[in-house]
Amino acid sequence: MKRPSLYMGWAGLVLALLGILGYAVAGEFKGLWVLPWGLSAVCFAVFAYAHPDRIRAFLTSRTARYGAGHLVTALLVAGIVVFAGLLSRNHAFRWDLTQDQRFSLAPQTVQILTGLQADVEAVAFFQGEGAAKLQGKELFDLYSRVNPRFTYRIVDPDRNPGQAKEFGVTAYDQVVVQSGGAKEKVNQLSEEKLTNAILRVTKPGKKAVYFITGHGERDLKDEEKNGAGLFGAELEKQNYEVKPLLLAEQTAIPADAALLVLAGPEKDLVPAELDALEKWLRSGGRMLFLLDPETVPGMTAFMAKMGVELGNDVVVDNASRLYGGDYLMPLAAKYTDHPLTRQFNVVTFYPLARSVDVLREKPQGIEVLPLAFTSDQAWAETNLAQLHNEGVARLDKDQDEKGPLPLAVVGTITPADPASAQAGPPDPDDAKAGRFIVFGDSDFITNQFLPSGGNSDLALGVVNWLAEQADQIAIRPKDRKNQPLMLDQMQARLLFWVPVVLLPLFVLGVGVLVIVTRRRG
Repeated sequence: MKRPSLYMGWAGLVLALLGILGYAVAGEFKGLWVLPWGLSAVCFAVFAYAHPDRIRAFLTSRTARYGAGHLVTALLVAGIVVFAGLLSRNHAFRWDLTQDQRFSLAPQTVQILTGLQADVEAVAFFQGEGAAKLQGKELFDLYSRVNPRFTYRIVDPDRNPGQAKEFGVTAYDQVVVQSGGAKEKVNQLSEEKLTNAILRVTKPGKKAVYFITGHGERDLKDEEKNGAGLFGAELEKQNYEVKPLLLAEQTAIPADAALLVLAGPEKDLVPAELDALEKWLRSGGRMLFLLDPETVPGMTAFMAKMGVELGNDVVVDNASRLYGGDYLMPLAAKYTDHPLTRQFNVVTFYPLARSVDVLREKPQGIEVLPLAFTSDQAWAETNLAQLHNEGVARLDKDQDEKGPLPLAVVGTITPADPASAQAGPPDPDDAKAGRFIVFGDSDFITNQFLPSGGNSDLALGVVNWLAEQADQIAIRPKDRKNQPLMLDQMQARLLFWVPVVLLPLFVLGVGVLVIVTRRRG
């Protein structure tokens, strides 16, 4: 009995080690570590029953006392490490030193996460341990660090087809964002799409954006290059309901309208339509005007009532050639310090645009500011006959205004109700104030030019600010720059000899010195 039980003691030790190894590699199958540990406990029990004297002698030996002291020390160190880990988890501090801030969220995302009033869960369906799962987990961790109300879990659709079917997932790398009873599916994970999905599930309901029709405006159903189908699709992705509005058939603006858009009319609006728009703006309505050059002359007087001067010109900009564009496609790289453009610093392009400026004498109760400017190389060409007949544009210092020129303005109107009117200039953040933005071009929202530069970001940002959904301003993806470390021959040698040879030799020398000193002592 003595010898077999001794073998069982050694077998229990081996089984315990196998249980630890099984725990490390088991995954979801617990039998790889539960079964060895159970057998190990049986083996140790038999050994203890057969050899109580050995156990008693070991526990009272000098080795056991020293071992117990080391065990207590190890437990104390482990406790300190665990406490430090918990402390760092609850009070973590991260500092992103990368040039492109790849490990930081956009300010819009941080603002939305900080204001979460409900729990939000992201269920991500990634296959295996691929790059998509690692990148998704990295992004989710950034979100959860800002607000613990955001949680996530990762599911392998191959191992859990039932959950994939439950959430309606039909492809790998899809993410379902849910809050309460609302769900939103994200097909290609990115910060912009994930943030807007959170907005949609936490703020159910859609705002209506009406596009005025009947005057030759851009068609939101047109998929050709001069149509605006892409812009309409992007608005629907931002959770807007896009509708047409024929003003000639009704005298009042629909009650559910959050924003009206007049996109590139070719014919003037009739006086009744202009009166309805003015009444809408002065009662706190929101409008976006996209007015091309040499069109709708009747809008000049209407915009003057709003404190806006429409130029009877075409903007010429030689700086566009640096970007491969035509000299009649001015670009804007400078923007006014405004809530809409405060985080925006991307070049935008405006094919065939007119200048739009602020009147020197603005009507009472209206505040207008320039929004986007051309480069210094631009000018407002007023000799349109020469431009059309000869195809030549020359700067006439006596007639043409030199750049930088404003291509867009933003305005705020005090409510017409005297009881709600303010003293002094209107507040752009006042929920009751009317808002409008005027661009001297409508081509920049067409299918051909919307993807150019920052056109899409600015166009969507304009709609969001006017419709009071500034937290949905588009987030540009981070460009991950590749910056290899270039070493010359001397630096490469130092990089090898110092960590690989010199530092180990230094440690070895210190050890030899300590041994020699102890022996002499």
